[in-house]
Amino acid sequence: MYFCTLNLSDMKKHIHLLSMAALLLVMAATLAGCQNKDYHILVSTQDIRFGLRPDTQTLIIRADCKWSIQKNDNEDWYTISPLSGTANDSIVTVTVKDYSEGDYRGTTFVVNSPGGHVHRTIFMSQNKIDFDGMINKVFGAASIEHWNTDYFNQIIEDSYRHWEYDPYDTTDGQLMYFLEDGKGIQRNRVLYDYPIYFPFEYEYDRVNNILHLEFELEDGEHEVYDWEVLCASDSLYRVYHEYKSHWFERADMRKIGVINPSEKARLMYKATKRKKGEPVFIME
Repeated sequence: MYFCTLNLSDMKKHIHLLSMAALLLVMAATLAGCQNKDYHILVSTQDIRFGLRPDTQTLIIRADCKWSIQKNDNEDWYTISPLSGTANDSIVTVTVKDYSEGDYRGTTFVVNSPGGHVHRTIFMSQNKIDFDGMINKVFGAASIEHWNTDYFNQIIEDSYRHWEYDPYDTTDGQLMYFLEDGKGIQRNRVLYDYPIYFPFEYEYDRVNNILHLEFELEDGEHEVYDWEVLCASDSLYRVYHEYKSHWFERADMRKIGVINPSEKARLMYKATKRKKGEPVFIME
């Protein structure tokens, strides 16, 4: 049997090496903890909206770490200042220029923690709101976005979903006909090769930009929504609403046609001749 024997000098060397190894392990664990620190960033809003005139708004960032803002484009119609800050409550100024070339323009920018482990996406837009321009027009769904928010009303980034559609798709797409006198007809689905439509009623709150909609469904059931109007014109219609607690939807609909008097009369005739709870059948 073989035993290893060490003299005092060798024992001191081994103790020193073991101490150094232990210190390195502690340092490695500490550094790993710093790199994986659970940073927190909260923002006062994640949806900044402007009218068409030059304007300035503020965004409050509350963070326990350094933060920086990343723009997702090189557009010059807006400025953000400052683009970085330290752990504290910070005020960021967002300014837009005059916009007279269209009805809507938008972008996003991101507030990042060191390393980008925590980030908040901010949606920003300039919008024209002229609800009267939507009357007697047909709009088709172009895109729909869904997301959830957490306890602090911050968007849960992994929950964000975005779908694109062809607004001119009269076979499978969603269409809305805005008629006069608060009446409308929505294309619901296809059954037996016929597009099926149901009537709805609407009322627009011009003070708060809220569109109240009451849809009639099968079997006489109704669904009621209050949509916040983000943009309304004779070519674009964008709305936003919380369809259940902490679940949000934003829809973008594009004008695909004008309802002429004869078509309006045909739609209203079809709607009034149906039995209650039955859809409006329209041959296209």
